[in-house]
Amino acid sequence: MIQNIGENNMKLWKYSGLFLVATGILHTIAAVLLFANVYGEIIKDGLFNAVKEDAMRGCGFWFFICGIFLILFGYVVHEYIKSVQKPAPLFVGYSILLISIVGCIIEPVSGFWLFIPQALIIIFANRKIK
Repeated sequence: MIQNIGENNMKLWKYSGLFLVATGILHTIAAVLLFANVYGEIIKDGLFNAVKEDAMRGCGFWFFICGIFLILFGYVVHEYIKSVQKPAPLFVGYSILLISIVGCIIEPVSGFWLFIPQALIIIFANRKIK
């Protein structure tokens, strides 16, 4: 069944970067919704050194920044795929899969599961090409 994902949707790999961008956008939106009050406090305190040792401020900041980095990473993957007309490298698929599995184990009620199909698309696209 899993192998059918790669066979029936061979062209999905062309959108791997865009899927990552979409996930990053969702992550960033979730950050803004979940930490709106925290961001308000950070802005009110003048931004500079506004996180200090406050765990909630630190969590909110990193949650937002991780979404932004995911958008950037997805865009780089998208540009790579467009330029070489091949799937993202196999190690990228396996790395995303490993990170998502560890994330799902540590935090089962999270968005880490969103990365599993994205990783599988990259992995199976590479196996199909070889």
